[in-house]
Amino acid sequence: MAVLLSLNLSDMLVVALVYRQMIPTIDYFRFFVPAVIVMGMFVAALDTGRRIWLAIREGVIQYYLSLPISTPGIVVAYLLAGGLSAMVYSASLLLVALVVLPMGAVGNTLLLLPFLFFLAMGLAGISAALAAVSSTHGEYFFAYQQVVQILLLTLSTVYYPIEYVQNYLPTFLTGLVSANPLSLAAQAMRNIFLGYPVEPFSLLNILLASLPFTTIGAVAYLAALRTIQTKGKM
Repeated sequence: MAVLLSLNLSDMLVVALVYRQMIPTIDYFRFFVPAVIVMGMFVAALDTGRRIWLAIREGVIQYYLSLPISTPGIVVAYLLAGGLSAMVYSASLLLVALVVLPMGAVGNTLLLLPFLFFLAMGLAGISAALAAVSSTHGEYFFAYQQVVQILLLTLSTVYYPIEYVQNYLPTFLTGLVSANPLSLAAQAMRNIFLGYPVEPFSLLNILLASLPFTTIGAVAYLAALRTIQTKGKM
């Protein structure tokens, strides 16, 4: 986690400042720093899948299933833990960002945090689904995770404005980029750091974009647990 934090901080304080000089048309520092916070949350949420995969592979999940806890309870606990860990991680980046960004953004950021928590749960759901459908061989899970990570980050406005995307991608892909929950969260964070008020519609979009991922992850993980209960292993 310390290594990931240092990498994100280098993105925030080195890459953004360098690109700010290379791209004079926009203030890339203010554009990219909010996105780094979202990326940090994304990476931390994906770690939920790694923990689930390890629990399945090493037989820890059988111990969980032997406890007086319902199977849906285990699923909900993992998703909540994934969301909370991602929020704690992104909060550390946010504190650093507020040192160099307007303090007036603090109040609006607090309004955004509950919706970012739902987004973190959705991202944790993606990783949980990958862990549930992967075999017990680690290279498959991590390969799937890397593919999903690259797709979600590339098809988003984390690195570049939507206007640039529209110039190079077809219309249907531009629509996917706009609906990407990472794009929605990054844009909401940027608006806050620029001093704009929180838009209820953007918060609702984040919630609606996160819900399918959370549902898919919960269903896939629940199915995997029930398979283990029936067969004894994956």
